[in-house]
Amino acid sequence: MSKSVDVAEIIGTQPFGSFHVRIIVLCLMIQFLDGFDTQALAYAAPALREAWGLGPRDLGPVFSWGAVGTGIGSICMGLLADIWGRKKIMIASVTVFGLLSLCTVLVTSIDQLLILRPLTGFGLGAALPLTFVMANEFAPMRIRARMVAAMACGFAIGAASGGLLQAEMVPYFGWQGIFVIGGAVPLALAVALALFLPESVRYLTARGGKSEEIGRILKQLDPKLSFPPDAEFVLPAEPKKKGSKPAQLFAQGWAATTTLLWFTYLVTLASLNTLNNWLPVALNTAGLPQQQALRITTLFQFGGIAGVLLLGVLADRFGYPKVLILAFLGLALFVAATGSIGADAVLLAAAVTGMGFCLVGANNTLNAFATTLYPTEIRATGVSWASSFGRLVGAIGPYIAPVELASGNRVLPGNLRERIRLAGPTFTLPGAV
Repeated sequence: MSKSVDVAEIIGTQPFGSFHVRIIVLCLMIQFLDGFDTQALAYAAPALREAWGLGPRDLGPVFSWGAVGTGIGSICMGLLADIWGRKKIMIASVTVFGLLSLCTVLVTSIDQLLILRPLTGFGLGAALPLTFVMANEFAPMRIRARMVAAMACGFAIGAASGGLLQAEMVPYFGWQGIFVIGGAVPLALAVALALFLPESVRYLTARGGKSEEIGRILKQLDPKLSFPPDAEFVLPAEPKKKGSKPAQLFAQGWAATTTLLWFTYLVTLASLNTLNNWLPVALNTAGLPQQQALRITTLFQFGGIAGVLLLGVLADRFGYPKVLILAFLGLALFVAATGSIGADAVLLAAAVTGMGFCLVGANNTLNAFATTLYPTEIRATGVSWASSFGRLVGAIGPYIAPVELASGNRVLPGNLRERIRLAGPTFTLPGAV
């Protein structure tokens, strides 16, 4: 009789080691690329507008359709990750993204850019949610949230670093420089993923993969492990279910979970998009000079990095639901404080830092939490589709914000009213999703 080996138990009880560091670094680099690409066009926009003679709102559709392409890519590629494997789709996504980023260097008109940016977003669409899935499926139980949080810092680092690179490259390479870097790095990373990223053993087990491959990957976790030739690798807590993977998200007890998760993603990403796009203008309308408003806005990202790390630690200790509830309550208080403080720069800086801590931290904690809600065979689909719903529907947030800003200021100076009208939803800073 063959011996049954519980894969989940082995993974969940392993000590943290070099294997986990490898997973974190590779997934962090994908997060870095997503953050880098999210802001690449925003950082290139001033030089691009000067080179092509564009008006203030000409790039608006490009920003919007790029985000739509990312959401659609996440829907399609996330589903394929549950069918063909996490590793294959991550490599394919990063490769396509890298090639299309390099192609961006060759575009000569806004119409060409309008076609290429959604395709580029589609290429990277599944990579971000799949990093959470992969990190979750290899993380020891006791440090799962912390391991995911450490990996998730890559997004903010990538988003912030693009501006530094662009500032240095524009005098020498023009607006194209940032896309050369944004194309070359993903292609190098794709090679690293092919060489060093293992396939998820939970996925292989759920799909009835070869025992030799599963055993080989588990031995990378712990070289002391050994398995008999007839070992049967199982996930006893995850019985197989019938039906298509999207249909399973709303069948047999999953409907309520999926609906609530999608709603939470919608609120989170709509808030994140709105604040990332409109916070500088909002601070400016509150009475701060433009440069001071921009400097204070950067505290949103620094607060976010702290929130990602600390909320991950708290989630491991107290559980995801409690931490998320407290984070959203804190966010509401900090947003309300920001709207009532006035032009006090010190207090606004504290409130903006608090907003970043709560919102960015909650967003990444939500991503980690989502990976624990579904069984292995539909996990990538569940997380990717929830994230896509939040991205696509939540994109309405930046369009509502200018209406609220205008209506919330009864005596709004004409120059600020015009600035709101011209800025539209294209005023982006690091961290936009």
